[in-house]
Amino acid sequence: MTKERYLKELWTHLSPVPERIRRDWMFDYEEHFRLAAEHGQSEEEAAAELGDPRFIAKEMLLGHRVAEAQSSGGSLRSVSRAVFAAVGLGFFNLVFVLGPYIALMGLLFALWAVSVALVLAAFPILYEGYFGDAFEFQFAIFAAMITVGLGLLLGATAYKLTRGFLRLTLKYLQANTRMLKGRKV
Repeated sequence: MTKERYLKELWTHLSPVPERIRRDWMFDYEEHFRLAAEHGQSEEEAAAELGDPRFIAKEMLLGHRVAEAQSSGGSLRSVSRAVFAAVGLGFFNLVFVLGPYIALMGLLFALWAVSVALVLAAFPILYEGYFGDAFEFQFAIFAAMITVGLGLLLGATAYKLTRGFLRLTLKYLQANTRMLKGRKV
């Protein structure tokens, strides 16, 4: 593979990354080809030494997504983007990470939904107690306070679990990135 083709393919696969960052990264690879030419290596040898540009782009994209997730304080969106970047790197991540990740995300979503539903359930309870004849208004107030309290407790628990889940996911992604770069996990 020639230098031009290699760099063009790498540039294309790095398209999700902002152009300024991509240009910095591309400079390093152009420099590698320049140094290889100075040492008498052909462009094909230099490209082979670097490895597959698709895999390199996936590694760089993962590193970028993990750094992005860290700098944003581990927001759900940035951590999820980093997880999907990691999944692009291998079968292990696809089989053993993506499935449980989606299942846990579903569980957290369900906890949030139940929390909101419990808080909102207070309104029909109060309405029925005041206008309906199913139960007394005093009981409706008591039942509404219980559902709101349970909803808020479940919401606080869901918040803590979500933050912990995102923190652990970020740590896994950092370890995965270090492992891919050949460093000690």
